[in-house]
Amino acid sequence: MKLHIRLLEKLIELPEWSVETASNCPLRHLLDDLGLEVKGVEASQEKGIVYTLETLANRGDHLSHVGVAREISARTLAQVKIPTLANQLSDRKASVPVRRATDKCFKYALMDMSVPAGMALRNDVASFVEDPEKLHPIVSILNYVQLEMGQPMHAFDADKIEGEIIVELSTKPEEIDALDGKRYTVPVGSVLIKDRKKIVAVAGVIGCLNSMVTGETRKVLIETAVFDPVSVRITARAMGVSTDSSYAFERGCDYEGMTPALKRVAYLAGGSAGTAKDTESAHVIGVTYAESAPTEKRKVTVLLSSLKRQLNLPRLEEVEVITRFKNLGYVVDSAPASGKDRELALSVPSWRLWDVRNADDVYEDIARSVSLNRVKAELPALDYEAPPLTAFERVAQNIRPALLGSGFVEVISSGFYSAADVAVLEQLSPGIGTQHLTLKNSLEAKNSHMKATNVVHMTKLLAANLKRGVGAAKVYELCRIFSRPAELPSDEPREREELEYDYEHDILAIASAGRWYEGEWRKPEGTADHARLFKGAIAGLIKGLGCRFSVGKGDSPLLHPGIQGSVKCGRHVVGVMGAVHPVIREACETRDEIFYCELDLRLLAKLMIGVPAPAVSDYPAVWRDMTLRLSPREQAGRVLRFVQEAALDSLVNAVIVDDFKKAEEDYRRVTYRITFQRNDRTLKSEEVDAALGGLVESLKSKHGIEMAN
Repeated sequence: MKLHIRLLEKLIELPEWSVETASNCPLRHLLDDLGLEVKGVEASQEKGIVYTLETLANRGDHLSHVGVAREISARTLAQVKIPTLANQLSDRKASVPVRRATDKCFKYALMDMSVPAGMALRNDVASFVEDPEKLHPIVSILNYVQLEMGQPMHAFDADKIEGEIIVELSTKPEEIDALDGKRYTVPVGSVLIKDRKKIVAVAGVIGCLNSMVTGETRKVLIETAVFDPVSVRITARAMGVSTDSSYAFERGCDYEGMTPALKRVAYLAGGSAGTAKDTESAHVIGVTYAESAPTEKRKVTVLLSSLKRQLNLPRLEEVEVITRFKNLGYVVDSAPASGKDRELALSVPSWRLWDVRNADDVYEDIARSVSLNRVKAELPALDYEAPPLTAFERVAQNIRPALLGSGFVEVISSGFYSAADVAVLEQLSPGIGTQHLTLKNSLEAKNSHMKATNVVHMTKLLAANLKRGVGAAKVYELCRIFSRPAELPSDEPREREELEYDYEHDILAIASAGRWYEGEWRKPEGTADHARLFKGAIAGLIKGLGCRFSVGKGDSPLLHPGIQGSVKCGRHVVGVMGAVHPVIREACETRDEIFYCELDLRLLAKLMIGVPAPAVSDYPAVWRDMTLRLSPREQAGRVLRFVQEAALDSLVNAVIVDDFKKAEEDYRRVTYRITFQRNDRTLKSEEVDAALGGLVESLKSKHGIEMAN
């Protein structure tokens, strides 16, 4: 937003500022401290200072000089001077009827106004609007009022409107020639402003050339409205256009801002709101209003003691709090509470109904008005008693060591995917698209749907890693999926179990691709071997939870119909596992077989028997490589079992890392990596060497296996 300081000082007394110190003056620092971040500075003796403000997505009231003046008023306690308005508007309705046929338009007003030939623009208006010499004076006034009061408006040439004004949704794509001289396609479901024969504007976005005000215009229809922010945002993005109007409507306009804005236009146009006899001045002929429902009267109640505690300002006085709230536009009723406490009942102003819903929102308003620099950051008192683990934490505590020990790596994926991903799932499971929760105003197309399964993200993740040369890709994620319930949940309060939600489900997703073992010394496993190893990892996980593992018949449409099964804990089915369906692999651009398992954490938490989680050492591991002489017929895996059965103190792992044979030798050289670690202390090198020496001596004496030279 462009903030003209000379316009702002008409509304409120400002801290010291000057053109020479525009970038480093008290006013600049005040704006930044209020959360109105200054992103750009223009300064000249002709225009004074013009700051470009970065505004929040939910604060449409900051897109006006009056809104900024309110924020300054709450800090400095100076009074805001509301712009002068016409005393009244005409009691008659506009000459053109209005028909509102969509609930995406909450409120709509149409003001019928005559304008004289050669209408002049006031100097105090012309100095703050862009290109006043190129625009009709009435259009410049509308732009000025939006800059001043934040209410977008649009002017039609009344003689170009045929029959009536209709506000309705589009049922098919429409082509329009817009005011900027470009042609746009308006998507289905957009709010359109039409007369009986044509589209005259895309609501909240841009007007059409066919109803544009020109120098010959003698009668205008000025529209102002409150449109659904989500609808305006979707339409503007689909059309690829952003205007001052759409930018404001996307952030939410004042529910009660239409009438003051129209009165301001009537005042600035030089008439007397339809009561003047002077036909040479602009005046109002009539006004028509249409709305879906009266403006909500929302109240938020807070205790003064809670507000002081939240802000860590125990000496904050009630009179100061009430004054700051009133300067922000709240109506405050103060009443005694228990003891010496006070209860503040705050009526939320109409321009804040989009974002103020509870006590936390009003705490933020006061914190910003008193300055965040006054709010001391203090850590809460430390509780030395560890809280009991939640159901999610209990099951995760046992899951992580089991999967990490099998070589899996924990990952975090997005909670969203795109409509294209949903279309792939729909091919395999017709109707699954209707189970998804969709976002009305997603910032990116790839985040339009909340994920109902994690198979797509896991497949994409493993495909990307395989392309980067990762040989053994094994990952898992403790995450949440989302789906519509069969029936909408009741609003009646009831006791809920841990991990029980209406739309959300906690799951454990496990996936594997490529080699199972990282070593390059052996051939990669085939599909059957990989499936067996993947199943073994799941079995180890289930058994680690103290449950009995078995596999039943699988019927998941997202997995390969011939390579899948259901995962069972005793008699209970807790998930599915198998190879990812080829259709999903093709959509993720990979030919590699990918194995996937999805388990219901809520069921696992219920069925898990109280077994302690495996201990994980905080001390470093030490490893040694030893190369043994083996006959060509000796199985390297059999010798590995001998190493493991030696049950050496501190031995935690042993793997094969190499197996080779020189042409001139009649034996093989097999290298084993032995890892030692303790849970109570760091091992010394002498201890590890002694343990390895004992292992070599044991292999030689018991099995006749010696070290290679």
